Amino acid sequence: MLILRLWNYMRGYVIIKIEGLSLEKFINACVQKGIYLWEIKRINYTTIEAKVGIKGFKVLKRLSRKCGCRVYISEKNGYPFWAHKVKKRKMLLIGAFFSCILLMIASSFIYSISIVGNDKVSKEEIADALNKVGMKAGVNRYFVDIRDIENRLLMELHDLAWVGIELKGVYAKVEVVEKVPIPERVDKDIPCDIIAAKNGVIEKVIARNGDAVVKKGDIVSKGDKLVTGVITRENLPNPLYVHSYGEVYAKTYYEATKSMPTVELKQEPTGEKHKKYMLRIGSMELSIGGGEIPFTTYITEKSIKAPFFWRNKDFPVEIIVEEYLEVNETQVDLNIDEIKKVLHSDSVQELMKEIPAEAEILNSTIDFYQVEDIIYGNMIIEVLEDIAEQKKIDL
Repeated sequence: MLILRLWNYMRGYVIIKIEGLSLEKFINACVQKGIYLWEIKRINYTTIEAKVGIKGFKVLKRLSRKCGCRVYISEKNGYPFWAHKVKKRKMLLIGAFFSCILLMIASSFIYSISIVGNDKVSKEEIADALNKVGMKAGVNRYFVDIRDIENRLLMELHDLAWVGIELKGVYAKVEVVEKVPIPERVDKDIPCDIIAAKNGVIEKVIARNGDAVVKKGDIVSKGDKLVTGVITRENLPNPLYVHSYGEVYAKTYYEATKSMPTVELKQEPTGEKHKKYMLRIGSMELSIGGGEIPFTTYITEKSIKAPFFWRNKDFPVEIIVEEYLEVNETQVDLNIDEIKKVLHSDSVQELMKEIPAEAEILNSTIDFYQVEDIIYGNMIIEVLEDIAEQKKIDL
C-alpha cells in the first residue's frame, strides 16, 4: 500500500543481508521479539535479504550473534538518512523551503481558462466578457468570487441561460448553457404571412385569416409561404394587408441511423497486476515508481489522491496511481436479432426527443443493412403536425 510505503520512508529503513546456517531460527527470533521484517528474499542457501526499520535493526545485532548469523547493511533508505545528509547543507534546505513557498504562491493563480458548452455564442465573446467581470489568466484564485462572476456574466451575455465555473488547481473551467430561442410571435395588429417551419407534404390547410397558397399534396420546404397576408381581389383597387393565422398540417419525416458491431471484444483478467506512481504538480507529471508495463494487452484503472498533509487544501499537487491489469482478449459473435432490437430501441428513443408532443405518429419503418462486421439501422418516422409559423410582412 502507498500509505505503508510513505510511513516506512518517513521513519526510515535499511535493506540488510543475513548470512548464516540458521536463517530460519533467526527469522523466528525476530518474530518473537516483535521485529518486523518485510520483502524477505532468499539469495542463496546461506543468505537472505530483507527490509527492516531503523529501531528494529539495532536489536538485530544482538539476535544475530545468538543465532550464529552475520548481518550487514546493503542500502539505507528513508527520511532520517536523507535529513542526516542534508543537515550540514543548510543552503539546500533554505532553497527547498523557498521553493515550496514559491510553489504555493504560484499555485494560487489561475493560468488557464477553458470554455465548454457554447454553440452560438463564440468563445472569444465569452472570454472578453469574463475579462470584463474580473475572470482572466493571472488572477489570484482566492480573490475570485465565483457566484458574483457567474451572475455578472449572465448580465453581460443575454444569450446565456446558465453559467457554472469550477476551479481545479491552476485551471478554471467555465461551462455555459445557451438560451433556446422562442419562436417569434407577431402582434395581431401587424400584417403577416404563414410560412413552413420545416419540410413536409401538405395534408390540410385551415386559413382562418389570409389566403392559402398551397393545397393538399404539395411538397414544401422550410421557409416556404403557406398562407399569405396580402389579399388581392378584383373589386379592391389596392392589396389588403392582414394578420394571417390558422393551422397547416403536413406529413413530416424524422430520420435516424444507428450502428452496432456484430462481434464483441471480451477481456478476461489473468490476475497479473502492475502499478505505476506519478506525482502531478500543476500540469507537470513526474514518475516516482513502477517502470515499464510488462503486459501487451491490459486495462487501466486510475486513482488520484492528494497527499495527506494537503488533503483539505486546494493545492495542485496530486499522487496518481495507475493499476494495469493484464487481460486475454477474445472475440464473441453477437446475436443478430438482439442487435436489431437494440438499434430499433435506440433509434426510437432518439427520434422521440425531436418529435413534438402534440404531433400524431402515422407510420414508422426501419431498414437494416450490414457492411463488413457492422449492422446499420436506418429508421424513418412519419408524423402529422402543424408546421405553421408566422412571419411579419415587410411593407
